[in-house]
Amino acid sequence: MQRRHLAECGSTNTEALAHLREGGGPLLLSASRQTAGRGRLGRAWQSDDAALTFSVALPLPAALDLSGLSLAVGCTVADTLDPAGERIQLKWPNDLFLDGAKLGGILIETVALPHERRGVVIGIGLNLRPLPAEADRSAFRSGHAALQTLDPAADATTTLDRLAPALRGMLADFETLGFAPWQAAFARRDLAANRRVRVGEQLGTARGVSVRGELLLETAAGLVPCSGGELGLRLETSS
Repeated sequence: MQRRHLAECGSTNTEALAHLREGGGPLLLSASRQTAGRGRLGRAWQSDDAALTFSVALPLPAALDLSGLSLAVGCTVADTLDPAGERIQLKWPNDLFLDGAKLGGILIETVALPHERRGVVIGIGLNLRPLPAEADRSAFRSGHAALQTLDPAADATTTLDRLAPALRGMLADFETLGFAPWQAAFARRDLAANRRVRVGEQLGTARGVSVRGELLLETAAGLVPCSGGELGLRLETSS
């Protein structure tokens, strides 16, 4: 897998999608600063050297089921950075939390390619440094956690060096096995497990995920599988 770093770009995902459209092969693209980064559901996500932002791009068979890919990515990142499994949790379908506050997120985008192939880009953003004391925390609805709280020596280069081989291995396995091998790993880190949540307009209790990475929502009508897509999950506060 080719590895490339940019001092600044609009979005590593945008650059990586263009790379695949132009016939490029597997690529890991990082940037010190993003000026037009984005998250799920159209949210803006700008970053500087206080965060690690990178994208993994690769062409895959168009017929490959990508269900649960964001969860497998989350498990791989969490298991690499917190092998003891005690502090990083995963919030379906794409967020990483550290000690109850948001550490980062994952954004997966695709592009059609010739010859029954599909380009897949996995964007990952992780906060490295804690917010300064004077920072406005009101913009961080889910809180703000930083990797240096877990590992004071963490920086962008060393963190990416740890994650790159783990993600390469995960993607090779996912292409042949799908999400199922990560179902148990996700369960160990599931932030929403057995909690009251809202998924879209549906209210219920989260009961883990299926072998395809669907959230299993227990409602008055029974157990409802919810796929990621444009749906997000919100934890409901206790009354």
